[in-house]
Amino acid sequence: MHSQPVEFFQRISMYLAIVCIVVLTPFAINNFAQGRISIGIGASAIISFFAFNAYSISILKKYYPSLTLLALMPAVVGFLISALVSQGIIGALWCYPAVIAFYFMLPERKAWLANAVILASIFPVIWASFDPGLATRIIATLGIISILSVVFLRVINEQQVQLREQAITDPLTGVLNRKLLQDSLEDAIAQNNRAGLPMTLITLDLDYFKKINDTHGHDAGDKVLRGVGEVLRTRCRKVDRIFRLGGEEFLVLLYNSTAKNGLGTAEDLRQAVAALESPDDSRITISAGVASLQPDEDWQGWMKRSDSKVYEAKLAGRNQVASCDGH
Repeated sequence: MHSQPVEFFQRISMYLAIVCIVVLTPFAINNFAQGRISIGIGASAIISFFAFNAYSISILKKYYPSLTLLALMPAVVGFLISALVSQGIIGALWCYPAVIAFYFMLPERKAWLANAVILASIFPVIWASFDPGLATRIIATLGIISILSVVFLRVINEQQVQLREQAITDPLTGVLNRKLLQDSLEDAIAQNNRAGLPMTLITLDLDYFKKINDTHGHDAGDKVLRGVGEVLRTRCRKVDRIFRLGGEEFLVLLYNSTAKNGLGTAEDLRQAVAALESPDDSRITISAGVASLQPDEDWQGWMKRSDSKVYEAKLAGRNQVASCDGH
């Protein structure tokens, strides 16, 4: 089961904050005016939480799911119990949006926990407040809505994962496209600055690829590119990131790898590509450049150094690896 990205919860929480503040504020004021202090306090606590949540997401750019679980969930429980005791069936109506909302504000397991606590807290109150027939109907519908919310959210989640994978993946080779390139390199630089982890780039370019397309057609060229993508995906570690930069050029980001390790990996990839089936009697070869991250280097300069070594390898005769670090 894939988890929802944080951005999903941030957007939903912002929308819920707007709705909550607009709807609950006059409700809280009315309850204070009519002497229903406990309901007014509960509504005010929920409004205050959503206001803080909106401020945190929009201004601080942070979202705290644990705070939602530990602060909002008790406030909702208190509000619902007060509403059920004071308002009867009208109070029961507030239970329905409550059991739905947490599934769109929290990761699935925390949402289950929040709803289990809410339902376990309000079911006895519902049973004590209504006749058995009505109480049974309310409890049954709340349970069904909770289950349907899980199913609905899972469908949304699966679709989001599929769409995201399609957006960041090169459909021909199965490796990443350029969409996450800058963020990935900047993240690697941040890890290097923070923890001193060595980071290394390998830039690879197929030799004489235009000749394959011109001689054997683009179908043959696509088959070669798929083969290279398969080599990169099977020979590199899961922690590493592989990108198709465009055409016949690829880039591999090696996490926690020195230039020496990068050179060894690049040589292994070169040999593996050379063993691929060729459209004719000639071998498929690559030229590769290796560059480990240097102090105070930005992602563009880092890529440029790696790329420059590819051209150096080509000028030296192709089908070889050149390193910026002289190993």
